[in-house]
Amino acid sequence: MTLALPYLTSLLAFDSDHDTHDFLHNHHIGHYTESSIAANPRSISARVWDCKKSLAGAKAGMEKYRVVDLKGQVD
Repeated sequence: MTLALPYLTSLLAFDSDHDTHDFLHNHHIGHYTESSIAANPRSISARVWDCKKSLAGAKAGMEKYRVVDLKGQVD
């Protein structure tokens, strides 16, 4: 599955495609399809995010925020 970077920008409510690219890169999930980079290497807006390649990094990033309550409380 792939998503165009401008679509991802609007979905995540970033101000620009560059901000979205920086966010993905900083979280180690900035993997794009090779064809979108080869077609126009300088244009960030033309890139297509590869969800499958980014899955492992996304899972690792989510583990940082996982909270486990071991107090035995029942809510």
